[in-house]
Amino acid sequence: MKTGDIAGQRKGLLSAGASLLWRRQEILWWVFAVNVVLGALGMLGAARTLNAALGYSLAGNQLVKGFDLGMFYELLRLPDADFLPSRFTAYACACLFAVFVLFVSGGILEVFRQDRRLNTGDFFAASGAFFWRFVRLALFMLVPFALLRFAYRDVRSWSEYLGDKAVADQVGFLILAAGIIVLGLLAVIVRVWFDIAKVRTVAENESGMWRTVWAAFDMTLHHLGTLLWIYLRISLVAAIPLLIGLLIWTKLPPAAIPATFILLEFVIVSQLAARLWQLASATAWYKQYAEAVPVDAVDPTAPQQQEVPPTEPQLTLYPETELLPGDG
Repeated sequence: MKTGDIAGQRKGLLSAGASLLWRRQEILWWVFAVNVVLGALGMLGAARTLNAALGYSLAGNQLVKGFDLGMFYELLRLPDADFLPSRFTAYACACLFAVFVLFVSGGILEVFRQDRRLNTGDFFAASGAFFWRFVRLALFMLVPFALLRFAYRDVRSWSEYLGDKAVADQVGFLILAAGIIVLGLLAVIVRVWFDIAKVRTVAENESGMWRTVWAAFDMTLHHLGTLLWIYLRISLVAAIPLLIGLLIWTKLPPAAIPATFILLEFVIVSQLAARLWQLASATAWYKQYAEAVPVDAVDPTAPQQQEVPPTEPQLTLYPETELLPGDG
């Protein structure tokens, strides 16, 4: 296959995923609404603590004039600003949102696979049918991510050791930066791997997660360039509004509450849209490459039945039917 054809297919899959998400955008707004509700519940305790501590501290004066990261850390050290109880509430709401996303992933992928809007009963039926399978996939996914976490610790220790021994000042930093880039790419590959496993589970109604993990690994390995390029481009698109939004946020005064709220919610929407875009693109890829039966799938070494020319007209008792991709 020519390089231009491969690039065109990658672009087509990227646009196909974006079009699929646009047609099914009600999923994005529904997930976003749940995120807003849980986020508001998680921040209530911290808001009360800040309200009690800001008026009588130097950090509060600096934060009123503008966002000062150093003063914010100073505020966290004040005895009156005890964020420990509210921190547990925020963590609980964050974990609840993660479980919610894991639960509805089956319904979301089913909507993407069928490319039509499901009623509430069918959506939650699909979500419940695949929930425990996705829980097992999540547990499997923890293993490579834990290995990457240990690898990052070793890279950081190695960079600090070589930085102290080397004459040049930037040796340790360059080693750490190179290690972060490599580990970041490996983390994206793991993300792609298990996204393909989820898509395959829904498309094939697979119940054996161990078999699905290795089948998805084989698919990802054989099409790594296409899948990795799709995910990296989507991640790059998602990074642009994130960086711009955080930069603008640091310049806004705390008194501009409506502008700050709209800005941060826009950042959250962009990140959720990027994640759903990745899942939609993975679904489009699976439907285009994995569900299609290739013409050369027949084993040439297998014995072929010779065709005998008929000597007289014969009746066809069982007419042929063509199976569409994904049937059966």
